[in-house]
Amino acid sequence: MLCALAAAQLLAPAAGGGAGAGAGSKPHLMYILADDFGWADADWHRPAGWQEAATPNMMAELKSGIELDNMHSFKFCAPTRSSIQSGRNPIHVNVQNYQPVVWDSADPHRDPVSGYAGIPTKMTGMSAVLKGAGYATHYTGKWDCGMATEEHTPKGRGYDTSLFYFHHE
Repeated sequence: MLCALAAAQLLAPAAGGGAGAGAGSKPHLMYILADDFGWADADWHRPAGWQEAATPNMMAELKSGIELDNMHSFKFCAPTRSSIQSGRNPIHVNVQNYQPVVWDSADPHRDPVSGYAGIPTKMTGMSAVLKGAGYATHYTGKWDCGMATEEHTPKGRGYDTSLFYFHHE
């Protein structure tokens, strides 16, 4: 398994009125996806006293949020990332893990935007849903969800800001 879900956390503002908290404030959302991060690589899945590779910052975040720990990933990174961004099963999004510039060479005029490897641009993505709910959005890390056109990039998918790289090669 090339991709593994390290943690998905919902970080609610502090009950005591900490920074950003207030009447009607929305919780902060943070989703972490780490390549090659195994189940036992997280402190909370290991026996007490385990000395190898501690994850104290992740432990602290987990204590103030929730862990979604019953997840499954595809055997390649791109389908998993595309599935998370689109909310659809990889078979309906980007199952092949082709190079990002691969597109429908049989008839390039048939679908010049969504015929490329990656999330079809006509699919609603996570950033659009969050922006519709009033959130500001930021993407950080490996994108691997398409790069053949600007519409396939985080900016084209609706993220307000991003700091990313495209692909694994």
